[in-house]
Amino acid sequence: MRSLGRSISIWCALCVMCCLGAILFASCSSTSSLQKGEKLYTGADLTMTTRGEIPDEDELSDQLERLITPDPNGKLFGLFRVKLWMYNAGIFKKSMGEPPVLLQSVQPDRVASRMKSLLESKGYFLANVRYKVNEEAQKANIEYKVEVSTPYVIDSVVVEGAHAPLLDSIRIVMPKTLLRKGVPYDLATLRAERVRIDSALKDRGYFYFSPEFLYFKADSTAGSKSVDLYLNVKKGLPEGADRIYQIGDVYINSGYTLTRDSAAVLPADTTIVDGFHYVDIDKKFDPPPITRSVYLHKGDPYRRENHDLTLNRLMNLGVFKFVNVRFEERDSADVPRLDTQVYLTPQLMKTIRFELQGVSKSNNFAGPVVNSSYQNKNLFKSAVLFKLNLEAGFEASISSKQGGNSYDVSLRGELQFPRFITPFDIDDVSSLFVPKTRVALGFRLLDRLQYYQMISGDATFGYTWKESLNKQHDLNPFAFTFARLTRRTDKFTELLRTNPFLRKSFEEQFIIGPNYSFTYNDQLDQTKKNHVYFKGSADFSGNILYAAQSLITGKKGTSDNPHMILGTVYSQYSKFDIDLRHYYNSVSQTTMLASRLIAGVGFPYGNSSTLPYVKQFYIAGSNSIRAFEPRTLGPGSYRIPDSLVSSAFNDQAGDVKLEANLDFRFPIVSIVRGALFLDAGNIWLLHDDPGRPGSKFSTKTFLDEIAVGTGFGIRFDLSFFVLRFDIAWPLRVPSNPPGERWIADRIKFWNRDWMKNNLVLNIAIGYPF
Repeated sequence: MRSLGRSISIWCALCVMCCLGAILFASCSSTSSLQKGEKLYTGADLTMTTRGEIPDEDELSDQLERLITPDPNGKLFGLFRVKLWMYNAGIFKKSMGEPPVLLQSVQPDRVASRMKSLLESKGYFLANVRYKVNEEAQKANIEYKVEVSTPYVIDSVVVEGAHAPLLDSIRIVMPKTLLRKGVPYDLATLRAERVRIDSALKDRGYFYFSPEFLYFKADSTAGSKSVDLYLNVKKGLPEGADRIYQIGDVYINSGYTLTRDSAAVLPADTTIVDGFHYVDIDKKFDPPPITRSVYLHKGDPYRRENHDLTLNRLMNLGVFKFVNVRFEERDSADVPRLDTQVYLTPQLMKTIRFELQGVSKSNNFAGPVVNSSYQNKNLFKSAVLFKLNLEAGFEASISSKQGGNSYDVSLRGELQFPRFITPFDIDDVSSLFVPKTRVALGFRLLDRLQYYQMISGDATFGYTWKESLNKQHDLNPFAFTFARLTRRTDKFTELLRTNPFLRKSFEEQFIIGPNYSFTYNDQLDQTKKNHVYFKGSADFSGNILYAAQSLITGKKGTSDNPHMILGTVYSQYSKFDIDLRHYYNSVSQTTMLASRLIAGVGFPYGNSSTLPYVKQFYIAGSNSIRAFEPRTLGPGSYRIPDSLVSSAFNDQAGDVKLEANLDFRFPIVSIVRGALFLDAGNIWLLHDDPGRPGSKFSTKTFLDEIAVGTGFGIRFDLSFFVLRFDIAWPLRVPSNPPGERWIADRIKFWNRDWMKNNLVLNIAIGYPF
């Protein structure tokens, strides 16, 4: 706690320095370096006046604001132009300073012209854009005023032109057009429609076609703010652009390099496999994993979809550094054909890695970890990935409430097959990504020196596949975990004796059953301001075994008289949880509002009265509710009696979890970013625990038992590495008596005892979510 007190004192000193710096910034004029006649540009305001119905008005306003350039000198907390002050004062002038943005560098007429063009491209043909420059002694800002009314909409789309066979193909794909009657006219939509038609034509064999060969004519003379569109094909198309091509011979070279002349391949090196001409001079690969990833077959019409599918599947095998598909037109008297060359450049297949790391965990344990791993990406010459990992670490608690050191040794092996391995055939052609069948086996030794030593083993058989770039499924039909305490200290034995709930949690460590999770993540799309992450999981144990044993023995197992396997009690439960996150980025992408909701529940039944310890829910800590020490919050309104604090097992856990977090993240200077945050949540039990009164979940009282904390943080963001310091304090403590749980009115930052008892410093790597 002394080290925490010193850290808090440092933070307070930094806050004082920041305040003094703010006063200094305010006293130093941001216009002190301006020459005569120069004016500091302080920004622009946009006012949009609308008449009629404007679809996506907020989005339209955002797009107009993005056209306003240049940006004025940035402000810290929206108050002080720190970088400009550094430039004027000569402090880090070149590395961190920012020269003044002058009114002379602003071209409002050009900005207004861009706004006008944007509005017209979206069907606001009668829009009006004006601007006004407001000048003071040495500063100036600009007001942009935009007037828009209901945009023009599409009334009809007609395909016309002289290329009869090609136009017939276009008409065939038009039922899926983006340009439907009543849709607002939008130039971007017209461009997207050209790309859609091109893609559809390429899937019908038009290999040499291009979106640029299409153009639209718009007729807005019909009145009623409607537009008739006429789709045309340009005259003078390149040769072959209006012809349908078939795939000719397909050649696969699985050992291609730039230094090896593919023309020097001898006929003896080529074999016919599944209709492909297969070349593997180095004999590194068995053909099946490669040939089943090629969807370009002789005699089929060329399809862009199969072209892309082939590229993605071959790259996703994980054994090739480069994949290239080339097409060569073959002279043919009947049907135009494309001979296909598939060039595959192998990766380095085997790697050995050794790492020494410093690790900090969400439960406030930290220490060195040694990690060594071996990887073979092409086991059995079949693109099967084999991984073997050995990890050993020592951890010490950096929190006085967590207490105790521990060491951890684990060995884990895993095989990943690039296909579904099932008793029946599964059609996996719909995805651009290679499905994986995973087999894993692991062993772990954990020794918490003050409490216990545990050995555990696990085995998993399952599948991972991506439905799309954003959607992933993980299904493990078989998941097995076995854990046993091999040593207990007297302190821990006494804890188990006095806490039946904890004793049951550690007894039932034989877990067998399926689990499934679905993940949606659109954060790779950098064009969006709003991003969503969702993960939902379901985990089951013991149900099939329990049903079989109950049927065979004619009796039902209970937690007092449970069914066993191999002389060991097994857990029976169903567990469900979700993790939903939303990220909202500002127009300038410099600030972010991040939010998260976590909810979970686990139902022990039949053979079990509690969830296994490793499957229970925990809360609080650096990645959770930061105003409370890790795993010391809850369950419910339970509070460890003062007389037991020194001897209690502080890893509080429960069957129900509810948590919500809100982070406002903003830049400060260079790589330094700040955050203001608000956290809330708790855990509960589904059944009464006499040893922990107030821990049971109730729909009538759970809202009154929600813990709330807040705080601020400093993050050093290097993109590939983020070091985070968050300081937090509680606003609501559920273990206090009812009516006294809100403590926001008792905050006393100037009181040393209050800071010592309430401020929590979290040091972590990476963002909390």
